Amino acid sequence: MNVTRTNHDDVSALLTITLNKSDYKEKVDDALNSYAKRATIPGFRKGKAPMSLIKKQYEEAVTLEEINRKISESLDKYVADNNIRLLGQPIPQDTQALDFNAEEVSVSFEIGFEPEFEIDLSKYAAEYYDVEATDKEVMKSVGNMQKRFAEKVVKDKATKNSHINFEVTEIVEGDAKPVHKPKYLSATEENTAIFPILKGLKVGETKEISAEELKANENELARELGFHDIEITHLGNEKFQVKVQEIFELKDAELNQELFDKVYGKDEIKSEEELKARVKSELDDFFKQNSEAVFVSKVLEQIYKEDFLKIPEAFLVKWVMYSNPEITEEDRAKQIIANEKSALIAQMVENKLRVSNNIQYDFEEVLEHAKLSFRNQLMSHGVHHIGDQELHRYVLEMLRDREQMRRYSSEVLLIKIRSVVLEKAKKTEKKISYDEFMKEIQTKSKKEDK
Repeated sequence: MNVTRTNHDDVSALLTITLNKSDYKEKVDDALNSYAKRATIPGFRKGKAPMSLIKKQYEEAVTLEEINRKISESLDKYVADNNIRLLGQPIPQDTQALDFNAEEVSVSFEIGFEPEFEIDLSKYAAEYYDVEATDKEVMKSVGNMQKRFAEKVVKDKATKNSHINFEVTEIVEGDAKPVHKPKYLSATEENTAIFPILKGLKVGETKEISAEELKANENELARELGFHDIEITHLGNEKFQVKVQEIFELKDAELNQELFDKVYGKDEIKSEEELKARVKSELDDFFKQNSEAVFVSKVLEQIYKEDFLKIPEAFLVKWVMYSNPEITEEDRAKQIIANEKSALIAQMVENKLRVSNNIQYDFEEVLEHAKLSFRNQLMSHGVHHIGDQELHRYVLEMLRDREQMRRYSSEVLLIKIRSVVLEKAKKTEKKISYDEFMKEIQTKSKKEDK
């Protein structure tokens, strides 16, 4: 058995595997002898048929199967022994049907692979933002807590701060059935079309609205009342009634022990000063995490643009068409590869950083990361306290799902890669305000969404 390699360029090659009959003859003979012992052929007792008949019936299929197995093994071994990181899968070249009687057979494969490269993180530098939460940001977060646990105060008459719950029904005559189902909605002064109409009504009072009014100002009122585009298109001479069901205002929760306990758990926080200190600490952690993410992103963006990061585009176009017979146009395959190029390069860089820095992780690390992520998610919804045992049981059950396990494992890997970049790449520290920082995060998020 012999494997020869002809490089097309730094990221693609032709592999030719040549087998001598001696490479697979012993396996073929063993298989034929096994068939002979079990074969039932008319005119002969079981296992007593002459080998010439066995070969006539089975030799070609057995030989071709063994040749294909040997070629596959040889290809896999060559790729592993030479540390070739394939992109796509090998494409067998067009060949004539293999001659199972030949003394020598050869099969060629086109392959595409990652280039050989190294990443010296110490050569890269980026801005690292130093952001500290000020009283303004702390008090805004505290205010959000107060609003989250606000008290509902029922009112007789609406003001600009009111929330109004109301019902929308179609007005019909006699026994006619309405075309439009009732809608139960809520409005505030942000609903600039319906709120002025409702504001003058008391609980239980109604107001008639025509289809013409609904469609005025480019269907503004209709949209605020929950009408879909198709419903709006078919509006004719219908009339509707809005009826106020409830008027209330939300009174911010007071900064007292009751609120502290709701947010952080019993007696975790005992004063306004402690609350503000905790909030500041949480905001500083949030800013730090995002500063690190922005820094790493800037460093990786520089790496992704390096000339040494090539992909075998011509090969990958062939591979897309080979593995997807329904794709018959080369331009379509090229567009698919163009769309995936950035992701492929990012994956190459991540793999290189993982291998060269010996990054590893285990299940316990994935579990702890998932618990932290879920706790942070709860905190973003105002739940700042959950029992450790309860959290552990929930997350353990969640990770039984393969997709969730894959997701959190990937996140742990990226966190470890981030740590390596933070340690080795050069930081140019820059103090910026909260508003400037949030603008930077939003810009980063928009880039990632593209």
